Amino acid sequence: MSSESTLSACAAGFALVLISGTAAADEGRDGALRALEAARVPATRAALVQYAGIGDAHIVKQLLRAGVPADDPLPGRQLRALHGAVAQAQAGIVEQLIAAGAHVNALDDAGCSPLAAASWRGHVDIMRRLLKAGASVSAGQPACPALHQAIFGNQAAAVRLLIEHGADPAQQDDDHRDAYALARTLRREALLPAVEKE
Repeated sequence: MSSESTLSACAAGFALVLISGTAAADEGRDGALRALEAARVPATRAALVQYAGIGDAHIVKQLLRAGVPADDPLPGRQLRALHGAVAQAQAGIVEQLIAAGAHVNALDDAGCSPLAAASWRGHVDIMRRLLKAGASVSAGQPACPALHQAIFGNQAAAVRLLIEHGADPAQQDDDHRDAYALARTLRREALLPAVEKE
């Protein structure tokens, strides 16, 4: 076989693989749309946020397969599916959304990141998943610092995890309070490590 024939055969094989991949993707999308129609769920970002929050992993998977973007916010509150899944400790859905491209540092209208939402509720396993995926402990500062949220929620394990990952207790929030001042106000000083203040 000549090198020209070999190249032609390789090109034909490559084209066949591309066509097969595209057909499989279309079939997956069409199948997802049929499943959503049968479940009477619209293929919308509002549905993705809703079903991520209530923990329906099957519907979330179908919505993502149908082409609903993982990171589109709802108008107004800027709430994303990841915020809802994190708030309700839906670890499997958090993983699905991150794999589908959800932005782990996206902020809602209050300036809160998914990490801040998990910190307030003390969902340490979810926090670890977000941090592993690149969540920043400083996302949302000064409006909604994750460390401050963990203190508001009285979540000692969340506070420790955030400090281990570089959260700065001296960082101030919108009310010009560092984490120590907030902890004193709430009588939760024991949540933070003792420090020497100059």
